[in-house]
This record gives sequence, C-alpha cells and structure tokens, in this order.
Amino acid sequence: MKTKYVVPFALLIVVPMAMAHVQPGVGQTGPAFALVQSDLVGVSGGQPSCWADFNNDGFLDLFVGMNGKSPNKLYVGSATGTFKEVAADAGLADTIDTRGVACGDFDGDGHVDLYVAFTKRSGAMNKLYRNDGNARHFTDVAAAWGVNLSGMESRQIAFVDYDNDGRPDLFVAERDAPNNLFHNEGAHYRNVAKEMGVDDPRKTVGAVWFDYNQDGRIDLFVANQDGDKNGLWRNDGTKFTDVAADLGLEGIAPGRLGSNGPSVIDFDNDGLLDLFVAGYGRNFLYKNDGHGGFTEVAGQMGVEGGDRATPSAWGDYDNDGRPDLYVSSYIDKPVNERDFFFHNEGTRFVDRTPELFLKHGATHGVQFADFDRDGAVDLALCNNNPDGRNSIARNLLSPAQAHKALQVIVLDAKGHFTRAGSEVRLYVAGSRMAVGSRIVDTGSGYTSQNAAPVHFGLGEVKTVDVEVTYFTRQGRRTVGQRNVNPAKVPHGILTVRVPG
Repeated sequence: MKTKYVVPFALLIVVPMAMAHVQPGVGQTGPAFALVQSDLVGVSGGQPSCWADFNNDGFLDLFVGMNGKSPNKLYVGSATGTFKEVAADAGLADTIDTRGVACGDFDGDGHVDLYVAFTKRSGAMNKLYRNDGNARHFTDVAAAWGVNLSGMESRQIAFVDYDNDGRPDLFVAERDAPNNLFHNEGAHYRNVAKEMGVDDPRKTVGAVWFDYNQDGRIDLFVANQDGDKNGLWRNDGTKFTDVAADLGLEGIAPGRLGSNGPSVIDFDNDGLLDLFVAGYGRNFLYKNDGHGGFTEVAGQMGVEGGDRATPSAWGDYDNDGRPDLYVSSYIDKPVNERDFFFHNEGTRFVDRTPELFLKHGATHGVQFADFDRDGAVDLALCNNNPDGRNSIARNLLSPAQAHKALQVIVLDAKGHFTRAGSEVRLYVAGSRMAVGSRIVDTGSGYTSQNAAPVHFGLGEVKTVDVEVTYFTRQGRRTVGQRNVNPAKVPHGILTVRVPG
C-alpha cells in the first residue's frame, strides 16, 4: 500500500541533479509523429488551444479557438484514440476571432469550465462557459459573474488562486489596456487588479504564474510586446511588486519588438522551476538559482534564436527524462517561417524538427498531451496562415519506450481541478535524487491554459517518490506517495488529491 505523507518545505530546496540517473532510450534519434484525423482536424485558423477532460470519461478533449473564419472546435477524445467534433452541440461554436482560452473548474462543481476571449474589433464580449455536466452543454455566465469584458484585446487567461483561499481566481491579460485580476467571491468575480497593483498597462500578450521564490504565494510573469519590457510581479500577499528589473528578467525590447509565449519548466532536473520566454528578436531561458534569482542561459543552451517566436511548450517526447522544447514562429507575410523542436541533450538543446512539422507546423497554439494514454506525449498544433492547417499528431515511440513515463493529475480534496500552479516533483525512490519537476499549467502554448495531467519521461528509472507542493494560507505544503511503480499505475496516470 502506498503511503501518503507530508514533508517540511525545507526539504524541497535541496535537490541534487539526477541527470546521470536518467539515460536516453536506445535508438531514439529524433521525433516521430503521425497526423491524426486530418480530414476532421486539418482546417486553417487555429490560435489558442487547451486540453482538458471536459466530460469526465478519463480521456482528454481538445478545445481550439479559431480566427473567425470557421467556428471554434471541441474535439472529444475516446478510448479508441479518435476524436469527435461537438462544439455546436455543446454551445461552444462561436464564429468570432478567438485569441485566448483557459480551462479550470471555477465554481468547484467537478466539471471543467472555459473562459474564451475575443478580439476588440469583433465587438464581442468575452465568455465564461460553465460546463453544465460532462460537456453535454456549456452556458455563458460571464455577465452574472462580472467577467464579460469587451472592447479590448484579451490575451493570456488563467484560473489561479492568487490568495490561497481555495477558490480559483481569474487573470485576463490585455494587449491594449491594463491587465485584469478577478477575485473569486464565491458567486461572482470582483476585479482587484488596481487594488493589488497588478493592473499593468503594458502590452501583455503572454503570462504564466509560478512561485519563483518559494514563499508560498504564486507570482506572475508577463511577456509584453511593442517595445514594452517584461514584468515579474512578486506576490507579497496584499500587493504585487514588479521585480523584473532587479532580477534581470525585463528582456530586450528594441523598437517595436518584444516577448510572446512564456513557459515554466525544470529543464535541467535540479528541482527548481526555470522560465523560457519566446519572443521577437530573441528568446530567453532563465535558469533558477534557488535563491530567488535567475541566470540567462539561452545562448549557451542553444535556444536563443528564432526571428518571430510566438508560442513555446515543453514535453519529453522520447521519455529520456529530459524535457524537450517546441517553439513556433509567426510572421504576417510568412518568409522562411518555421518551427523548432529542440531535443534536450542535457548540456545543450539541438534542433531535431522532423519533416512532418516543417510541412505542417504551428503559428500559434502548441500543446503537448498524451491523449491516447500510451505514455508517449502527443502534440496539438494550431496554424492560422491561409495555407496552414491545424493538426493533432500522435507520438510514434515504441511501446517499450512509451511506457517509461508517469503522469500525475493534481486535484483538490473533492476531486476537482482547482489547483493550478501546484508543483509536482519526482525523485528516484528512497532518495532525494531529482527525476524532474513540473507545474500544473497556469498558461502555455500561446494564450491558453490546460487542465490536464503533468507528464514525466523517466528514462531508466523504474520506481519514484512523488511529491506535490500546493499553496495554503499557512504557506507551502507538500503531500506525496512513495515507491510508485508506473507499470502498476492504471494507464500510467497517478491521481494526487491535496487537502483543503
């Protein structure tokens, strides 16, 4: 029987690297993927996208926000690894240019909901779609909850509990207006952005939340465009303070350049959460030093380049234990526009983009998820170029290598998806040798937020200790399970419930 336990916070900040314990699989030379149901999925116009199990059947579904030339899509997954498009029946088939989407159980009823943001020129109000039960139908309750924003360019959205009261709050970034932070009052939302000092007027297009300094409060990184520098808003409890300049995280913004898609990952498996920022001009990779600071290492790690990088996403495609990086580019009039699929070699990243993704790449949404539950992480790509197309691509890892993985889904005590930002760490069983660290998604893959398990490739590690760090009014708390053998976990997906 697995033992649940609580460990003190101090143990979490001393975590030796375990690179030597995670060896690449034999013969894994590069990504191999195959497109799935291209006749159904392969339309042009996709922008944001998110994975979630909207109907609670154990299989991930995919929502895709379109550019208004065709309706938004909801692809429902199944045990056969195939999808059915049901957006019209579910009440989600908006034909409005959609630029942001987030998944989360905002009302804590056990059903994953959606917030969908539209462009300013559409004149449409953003929508908060309450899942009425198992994705059979969604009802827009944005007006009732006070979040029916209009007349602005909403971008990154996230359901996050910034004050640790157990209820998911709502962040909505704006490209041409101050950012919004809505506090969940139980039956409605209240905009507290100005009160909390996070009503950033800069042109925010991307954002991600994580507890960068391990003080028990989730912080906000914003990626800004058109010459605006980036921000890192430290959550001080009663106020947010921008410390990006102090920590060297502002980026460079010559002319009208700027940053786009940030993502959080422990790229070097030292137990600390690092930050990658895709952008126009160059990318940044900030290594967390464990003492509240960062070192910029994009150049030495080989991921600095890319003329017009837009989204970024991480997934260990070969299950060798090191997270790999997918970065896409967007240019209004595509000239040599291409995607980059960087393999993590440990000391450096190497571009191993397969021919498939050079022909059928992304411009915006990039999302990893193991939709067929075989252990190998798959990809969903969105492309809004006139000659582009969206795609879902199945990872073709051999079964032996695909099974070298573990997924962890973090839920609250009631079994609901309300714990975005929680940290998941794996260690070699019986030791403090880190196998990897992930975060329950708070913003990813271009102005999106998933509600899905976090995926770990394990390399040659057979048994792990699992720790989940969550946030409370009393600070960081950790629960876990020891001696987890992924081969004995149903479908390789371990559920961890956190108290409160």
